[in-house]
Amino acid sequence: MPAMRPPVLSLHAVRSLARALVRWPAAHGRGLDPALRERIILHVSAVNACDVCTAFHVRAAEGEGLGGDDIAAACALDLAPRDERTRLALHYAELRTLGLDDAPAHAGAVATFERHYDDREQAAIRATVDLFTFNNRFNNTWERLPGAGVVRRLLIDRVARR
Repeated sequence: MPAMRPPVLSLHAVRSLARALVRWPAAHGRGLDPALRERIILHVSAVNACDVCTAFHVRAAEGEGLGGDDIAAACALDLAPRDERTRLALHYAELRTLGLDDAPAHAGAVATFERHYDDREQAAIRATVDLFTFNNRFNNTWERLPGAGVVRRLLIDRVARR
């Protein structure tokens, strides 16, 4: 079975950027716990296989007090060890990243997410997911250019040295 390639820019990614721009203050995490925001970013970056965003946001997550187990779980798409609210947010983030949050098959999961988060939190989660869906896929597209892998490695090494 051939290895899957990370998702790249698409109409879904451009729509995600447009939705994030409409909710710009929320995209910066206003109305959302900073540690949860970093978990969501790491989770979305794992769904999109974006090494650049993952490297940068591992550092940010550590700065918000997340431990190695929390970071590893977010990067591995592991929902099991989280509290219910966090698990619901991460599951919703995954559905939205994949463009499945409006699919009838997932209506129950979306409704449960919406019952556990107020309107401001929902807006912040949606905007964060949308912003990083675009960022991840932009980075993945950029990395396909000749020589981009060298630049990526330099960026990741630079972050690791901090």
